[in-house]
Amino acid sequence: MKPLDFTVVKKLFPQEQWDVGYITKTQLQICAYTPIKWKFHVVGLDFSNDIHFDQLQNCIVLIKETPKAGDYDFYKEAATIMAKSGVIGWDMVYTNFKEAAIQAGLGVKAKNSLIYSYRFGFDCKICVIRFDQSFKNIPINKRVNKKLWNRCVDCWDCAINCPVKAIHNEGNDMKDHWLDSSKCDNFIGLSDHPTIPSIKKFWHKHVHPEVPKEEVDKLKTWFDVKKKYGTAGLPWDKNGYSFNSSFGAAKDGKPIDVPMCRECTSQPRCSKWKGNYPYDKQEWFMREQ
Repeated sequence: MKPLDFTVVKKLFPQEQWDVGYITKTQLQICAYTPIKWKFHVVGLDFSNDIHFDQLQNCIVLIKETPKAGDYDFYKEAATIMAKSGVIGWDMVYTNFKEAAIQAGLGVKAKNSLIYSYRFGFDCKICVIRFDQSFKNIPINKRVNKKLWNRCVDCWDCAINCPVKAIHNEGNDMKDHWLDSSKCDNFIGLSDHPTIPSIKKFWHKHVHPEVPKEEVDKLKTWFDVKKKYGTAGLPWDKNGYSFNSSFGAAKDGKPIDVPMCRECTSQPRCSKWKGNYPYDKQEWFMREQ
């Protein structure tokens, strides 16, 4: 089987919207062995949180520019591009995408625990596609940096401005950093902050406005949601809305962007938003408009 030309595959993805990198079979294995705290948006072959994997092969790593924090429809977009290309023997892969971006030289780890894309900053999403065939003309001058992003050195803006103080970084070494993911996820999903949106607020306004506000206000943690609505979480089942754990929320079958906290990705030293993310305009990005 002839090897694929990486430069040809890269050109399948419009360069103004996508950054494309390459990882070897061994690098995919490293990604698979890098733990994921919470498996969500699982699409394709699962190379995560285990020690035994078959079908390990070389991959391309894709970073898609998008301001849509809750829209994961780009998985389908990447798969559609590949399906139309005529290339055979490929699969979408679920693995530690942050590690994949680092291994591919497309981004670097920041103090907010996210990957800063060298091309798109924090306004992006990552996915991986494996191939049965080998590649030729692969990139050789990759910016593989496993250290903390240099702009994060001696900067604590994201930690200071996190509304729930979920970001803990006591120094400038990655080992000094940790994220209280429970606090972060509860705030993103269920906060009642007066100016920062949450998934719960959007859900109450658009999906189930008939639920009394006093009942919605009692939902402070995902344990509260589970106790009231079961393991499926908030019901996205009215007014044309739906929710898929792999691709996110949709309205009349079209993916939408659900407004949520962006404070840790909007600080002056690392973002075009200069510390003032335009939450009031976030719903303008909804594809239904």
